[in-house]
Order: sequence, then C-alpha cells, then structure tokens
Amino acid sequence: MKLIRRMEAALANEDGLVFFPEECETLAANYVRVFRGETTMADAHPDEEEIYVILSGEGTVWLDEQPYPVSQGDAVYIPRWMKHAVSGGGEDGLSYLCVANWPDGRPGE
Repeated sequence: MKLIRRMEAALANEDGLVFFPEECETLAANYVRVFRGETTMADAHPDEEEIYVILSGEGTVWLDEQPYPVSQGDAVYIPRWMKHAVSGGGEDGLSYLCVANWPDGRPGE
C-alpha cells in the first residue's frame, strides 16, 4: 500500500477517498471540496466518528442544525449520531480532509 498520497488525486474517485476503509484498520480519509453556495447532504452516523480539517477557504459547518463558521486551519470533531453538513462560503468555497473512524470496527465486520 502506498503510505503517502496527494489529496488532489482523490478527487478522481467518486467519494474523494485518499485512504480507503479496506486499506486501514479502523479509519478512512477523503478530500472534499464544497463550492460557494453548495451544501453537503446532512447526515448522522451511529457507528462513525469524523474529524474535518479545513485545508482552504471558508464556510459553515452545521452541527445538530447549528451553524459554525470555519476557515483554513480549523478542525471539527463530529461524534456519533450528530447531524452534520457543510456549506461553502467565501469566493472559492472550502476544501477539507475528512478522517472517519469506526470505534467498534468497520461496518460489516
């Protein structure tokens, strides 16, 4: 397995995955771009924690329907069951690295 990868290359696959769940023990990582005016689909996971590291730009992270402004350099922890979404703001929206962890093991195991 290649241990070092370029995040921009992840945009070539549908989910933006940098490291796939089947390659790692309990986590996956994907690179996400959210353009100005776009919002990701709201979701909540009973079996998954996430950390978002804002790499560039600015926008809003919605946690349990509460807006939190974010910009480059911010990190966001999303515990299990928390409803979350991301909106792009500023001129160029934002990009972030999402690291997901399955504390009880990957789904389906």
